[in-house]
Amino acid sequence: MLNAILMDIDGTMTSTDGHKNGMEKTSLAHLEDILMAKNKIPREEANRRILACGDIAIHCLSEFLEPLNVLPEEYFNALRDNLKRHTTIPEDVVVFLRAMKECGIPVYTATTNSRFMTLVKLSIGGLADIHGCDYLAGYYAGCTFLDPKGKFSPSFYPNILRSSRFDPEYVMMIGDEPDRDMLPAMKAGIKYGVNIDRRQKESIIFRDGGISVNSLEVLIEMIMEGKQCYA
Repeated sequence: MLNAILMDIDGTMTSTDGHKNGMEKTSLAHLEDILMAKNKIPREEANRRILACGDIAIHCLSEFLEPLNVLPEEYFNALRDNLKRHTTIPEDVVVFLRAMKECGIPVYTATTNSRFMTLVKLSIGGLADIHGCDYLAGYYAGCTFLDPKGKFSPSFYPNILRSSRFDPEYVMMIGDEPDRDMLPAMKAGIKYGVNIDRRQKESIIFRDGGISVNSLEVLIEMIMEGKQCYA
């Protein structure tokens, strides 16, 4: 039986209409907008104040809200209002997360997204709010290990295994970009690699030591039937 599932966010738990990360502008630009409106300052000064709080290459912007005197709810709602115009949560994600919770398999994020941004995105589908998500046991974000390369660092998945003490023999990684999700996870020792491609005609394809499925509901059936040991 699986002890833990790691899941990507963008493209795995979300679907967009083509806008990068599902937004019309970056999360940094949204925070700049809030500072500009609150303090009546130009964008350049807003950007300077944000960067003065810390290195955005290794810190999540939500960490800077308190020193910038920005309410978390204000930033959360601004991001959510923009995201919900271009982002949706596929129904199979809702079904999958509920099923894993029911059978007691903890799900953790493994993503470029901070915990804060993860909650914003999942709130669009009613799966989370600013306080948390009942379907997630924890969050491994690009900024978790203070590595400038974030999720794309060769040490990202090894660091998750080391810090969590997960037994990689009983861990699954699910993502939509094999080169950034399934393959580096498996290279780190994680036994079960899954790619989600909802455009795929076949329900399941075995490849590169892992599998590609066209719906997370296919994966539910495999896990419930004890067929996850496909490697």
